[in-house]
Amino acid sequence: MLTEAEIARLLTAYRQLEGDGEEEQREWWALTRRIVTVAVATGCRRGELLGLRWGDVSMLDGRLTVRQAWVRGEMTSPKSRAGRRTIEFGERTLDVLQEQWQASRYRSDESLVFCHPALGTPLDPSKLSRSYVKPALAKAKIAKPFRPFHGLRHTAITYEAALNPQAYVQMRAGHSQGSITERYIHAAHSPSPAPPSAARIASSPPFRYQVRYQVPLRRTPTKTKTVSVQVWPLRRVRGSGRRGCWRG
Repeated sequence: MLTEAEIARLLTAYRQLEGDGEEEQREWWALTRRIVTVAVATGCRRGELLGLRWGDVSMLDGRLTVRQAWVRGEMTSPKSRAGRRTIEFGERTLDVLQEQWQASRYRSDESLVFCHPALGTPLDPSKLSRSYVKPALAKAKIAKPFRPFHGLRHTAITYEAALNPQAYVQMRAGHSQGSITERYIHAAHSPSPAPPSAARIASSPPFRYQVRYQVPLRRTPTKTKTVSVQVWPLRRVRGSGRRGCWRG
């Protein structure tokens, strides 16, 4: 995972590559910077980002809905109910999405948010990582082993786990099993956790979140109903002991 300083260096590297590149390449560096920023802010999987459509994004409400993913050359539905989820985002992510809206030639509800700049078609995930993520990591002098989009997702979820309850983290990450989320909770609260403030580089979560679950009816298990639960993220409060305390 990336530290706060490494995230900042990576985004700075993208800005430098945009400024130094030729006109056509600048467009691609800027596009990838915006994808990387949203990845760090939301913890979405690579395929979920590349399958996101403008109709799934509500800038007014500050949230996006994961409905599909671009995987192995085709659009697929989430593997589980947990994968189909709504993620709220903050002002910095909103700014990046608005920037993408202005830069894109494709803005209909069915158009992909992050698409080929000229064609509007889905991006090549491998080429994106190989040509526009790894070079930026190198320019930012991030030399440790790092799987581009998996590492960005891992970074985002770990920082969320340091600040929020497991139910919220599991919902946001789209984990079908709580045991997967527990690994991030454990990593985030290890003896030497990464600074929680790093999560604020690209994300400013609102005060509370609404989590929606599909649960089977008791008398008719084949049918489901939607249950909404309000989740308040934890925040650090100083003045309650040497290390402070967590309060909802």
